[in-house]
Amino acid sequence: MKIFKKNDILGILHELGILISTIGLIMIMPSFIAIYFNEPFYYFLYPSIFFIIFGFLLNRVTKPISIKLKHAMVISALAWLTASFIGAIPFYFGIPYFGYIDGVFESMSAWTTTGFTIINDVEVLPKSIQIWRSLEQWIGGVGVLAMVISILSKAGASAYYRAEAREEKIMPSTLGTIKKIWHIYLLYTILGICLLYLSGLDLWTTLNVILCGISTGGMSISNAGFPYNNFAKIIIIAIMYLGGVVSFSVHHNVLTGRKVNDIQTKISIPILFFSAFVISITSGVDPLDSLFTVVSAMTSTGFLTTSTSNLTNISIALLIFIMAVGGATGTTTGGIKLVRLYIMIKGFYYRLKEAVSPSNSIISKKIGNNILEDSLILDAFLISFGYMLHYIFSALSLIALGYDPYLSIFEAVSLVANIGLSVGIVSHSMHPIAKILGIFSMWVGRLEIIPIYVLIILPLYMRLKSVKKDKNFKEIESYK
Repeated sequence: MKIFKKNDILGILHELGILISTIGLIMIMPSFIAIYFNEPFYYFLYPSIFFIIFGFLLNRVTKPISIKLKHAMVISALAWLTASFIGAIPFYFGIPYFGYIDGVFESMSAWTTTGFTIINDVEVLPKSIQIWRSLEQWIGGVGVLAMVISILSKAGASAYYRAEAREEKIMPSTLGTIKKIWHIYLLYTILGICLLYLSGLDLWTTLNVILCGISTGGMSISNAGFPYNNFAKIIIIAIMYLGGVVSFSVHHNVLTGRKVNDIQTKISIPILFFSAFVISITSGVDPLDSLFTVVSAMTSTGFLTTSTSNLTNISIALLIFIMAVGGATGTTTGGIKLVRLYIMIKGFYYRLKEAVSPSNSIISKKIGNNILEDSLILDAFLISFGYMLHYIFSALSLIALGYDPYLSIFEAVSLVANIGLSVGIVSHSMHPIAKILGIFSMWVGRLEIIPIYVLIILPLYMRLKSVKKDKNFKEIESYK
């Protein structure tokens, strides 16, 4: 029995053809920047033309199918992988010391809004490469999310992805939801550009910082991370918080004058201020820089105003916890998510309550004003368990490659949760296997674990099941 037949594969390629052409169109933009600044433009323009045509032809020679959940997950998984392979080309040609794997790492980091970089000196990069990194993050932050919502709606998979924290139903229709998400995203991008420019930053820096900030990508165009004034820091703290902790549905309700009662926002505020206080006291970091760091960690942005080498072990441990949990559902952030943490705590509380209550007791399980179903508690634990396994796997892999155990844990969580904060392991000189591990970790984390296993494990399982069935059949025939 085949999990994917010929028509299934052609249907998946049909959807990917649209994505490939779209990436080709996006790649045209840095070509104009390169021409304007008298930089080489061929490593953008030529691939752009090729992928526009290739994606169009791929879409035309294949036929659409009725998208099911298995198709949606595979398309989602392949979308980031395809985007990263294509996006690596300008890095490979535009950065002299870069190999193709280096380019894929940088591109995966950008598309997944992780924010790690293995470029030795970002300040000497061509302007076209700088804006390409920023565009990948900005579009990766919400553009691919919109694509996933669209594909999942075709699969009728909204119930599943509500449990996966991927659905953000703002409007009655999928198209209306996607449009509204883009409107909100553009509004805050333009607002951020205006405010940051008024803070005293030049236009080029402002544009790149906002594209990387609102998307919670965090790739800086400065080697010093975020070496800007306090007013700029306050603006970016707000931008990061809006992008990584406040969901698109909450933004929509606020902008339309509706009542807002968001659990994730309520949870995040005490965690952020308590963590900032602890880091400030234990590591002697300026309070504003402490708040900046914890907001950057929770929102998976990765901007830094202070070196991680200045932080104590307590501060590092606290940041590991914040990164592992991440921000809110329905945002551009990574990690387990605040709502899942809350659901697991509530689930644990109700389980204890059931244990000490009389056997005939009826316990009403609620999260806010909503009924907390057992299936939702199970989903939260399963996805969180998946994240924890990958945190451990990535950390052990880095340790096996010879890196410091404590630092490996930090870097592993930062990779899988798509954070981008680093304690020095991630660099161009890191082990080639560590780069491939990093690519895989960022990919798995961005897709919240499950789709990757649908793509990799399920076909193998079905193949083994088919082989076993054939073997049993032959044994029966032989016995006869």
